[in-house]
Amino acid sequence: MPRREIEGDWVMGWPDRKRYRLAPSKDQEGRTIHARTPFLELEGLITPTDAYYIVAQLQMPEPVHPEDYTFEIFGEVENPMTYTLEDLRKLPGHTVRAVTECAGDDTEFWDYLESRKKGGNIPKPSRQVREDVEGVDWHGMADNDDLDMEELNALIPATCIVSGGEWTGTRLGEVLNRAGVKDSAVAIRVEGFDMGRPDPTIQYRSVGRTDFEVHDPGVINYDKGLPIEKAMDPETILAWAHNGEYMTHVHGAPVRMVVPGWAGNWWVKWIHKIEVMDHMPDCYHQTHYFVSGKGPDDPNKEMMTALGVKTVITEPLEEESPLPKGSYAIRGLAWSGEGAMVRVEVSTDNGETWNDAHIEEHADRFLWRRWSYLWEATLGHHTLMARGTDEKGRKQPVTEWNFQRKHFDGIVPVDIEIE
Repeated sequence: MPRREIEGDWVMGWPDRKRYRLAPSKDQEGRTIHARTPFLELEGLITPTDAYYIVAQLQMPEPVHPEDYTFEIFGEVENPMTYTLEDLRKLPGHTVRAVTECAGDDTEFWDYLESRKKGGNIPKPSRQVREDVEGVDWHGMADNDDLDMEELNALIPATCIVSGGEWTGTRLGEVLNRAGVKDSAVAIRVEGFDMGRPDPTIQYRSVGRTDFEVHDPGVINYDKGLPIEKAMDPETILAWAHNGEYMTHVHGAPVRMVVPGWAGNWWVKWIHKIEVMDHMPDCYHQTHYFVSGKGPDDPNKEMMTALGVKTVITEPLEEESPLPKGSYAIRGLAWSGEGAMVRVEVSTDNGETWNDAHIEEHADRFLWRRWSYLWEATLGHHTLMARGTDEKGRKQPVTEWNFQRKHFDGIVPVDIEIE
């Protein structure tokens, strides 16, 4: 198998291993608005900060100096409070290791798997992060009368929008308890200081067509209405550090919310307001976007919260096929929005038979797990598949098709020729 990780540079007198970085897409001001993680190339469980995916739903805001930073908590509380970063850091700390996955990660696989099942020829989406398809500014394309969906799909790759990280801060419940949350509390509205007019391009890209009207809320701040039960969960935190360092601006500094198990759109960045409410707020990014339903006109759309159950094969890759006859370790990652993965099964014959893989155990329920299966490869064509089961008994796939094609957790086959 190719030695994909060797770069060849010399550092401190020794040949160094390759250091993976993002190939970002930037807006007209040169600010990164989108970048994918080359997770197929990485080892271990923690994605390096320089390779951690980035998605900005609205305009990337200007940085706030940590010494100038404050946020307020108010609403259905006995003691409204204003916190500085130093105030927050004086509270009992808590560290969480978890997967962050964009709700739209692997969007295109919905159509690919349906086409494959019917014998169609839709090309397989690539999980390779290639620099030649990054570095573009796609904002505002929806203003064009002749918006081309194929061009849009190429400009906004919808794979590799997932990373695993360590987040340090304090429990959100600690902050809420100190404010004295009233019994009437139903949800908290967490608002970031990033603002802008939601770009319909993103929704057109998500749905895969443009023949519908996108709700226009005007210029808004990014916000989410988190149910009070999830806000009080001991793993939900307000984080100021990421992977052992103070958080960088592009990832939400000085403070962002970390909501393990739920899609990345819930992890509000650049927090400046937390409002405790006696009802669920009507936030754009959970009533009009990041919703499930049968179509844009479905009257029964529901906000999307926890991720499904997902297993990805990282090795071997189709790009490495054909391979010689021999012994290979089929490897991958598995994670769930409802807790720890307890089982991964692997098939080398297109799902006809399944065998248990070895799972690397660790104590972090919401961080992905590495798994492996030793395969004695014989001559011919082989379709490799993997599926996972989490601690709640949910078996992949669990997410039904939805018109915005969010939370994909389908079983993606890998075709390998052995010669």
